[in-house]
Amino acid sequence: MAARSPARFQVLRSLLLFTPFFAVAAGVFAFLLRDVAEDGLSAGRIVGLVLVGFISLLLAYQVVQSLRDVFSRFVETTGVVERRWSHNDLFLFRNSYIFVGRNVFRLDPRQFVEVNLGDTVRVVHTPHTAMVESLEVTQRASASGGRDG
Repeated sequence: MAARSPARFQVLRSLLLFTPFFAVAAGVFAFLLRDVAEDGLSAGRIVGLVLVGFISLLLAYQVVQSLRDVFSRFVETTGVVERRWSHNDLFLFRNSYIFVGRNVFRLDPRQFVEVNLGDTVRVVHTPHTAMVESLEVTQRASASGGRDG
């Protein structure tokens, strides 16, 4: 049996993480809509509807994209690493990213160390959430031809 796919695992993890938050946000939004229908509009209800509605849309987008990737095939993007960067999320998690062919890919630390600015890479990833299955450097950037990021 084949080994588990790291990209599929990340997609499923994302789906399992965001779906309950979306369900709660959608429930709160429905509650606020019912409250507006029964008691009318007020400034507080409008602000609540806008905030909860916006959060619900963001969560719904993430859930739908993850769900689409569960049933889709991997795609391949080949291009030059135009930008690479790292930053901490929530002051706890260090994440590393590269920008290739109008896509932003999050890499694990081993992959990030292997890739330099200006390298030509082949990235196998999910089509909607851009979760990386594999990364291969096909051509190294020349020492004089590299660009600053």
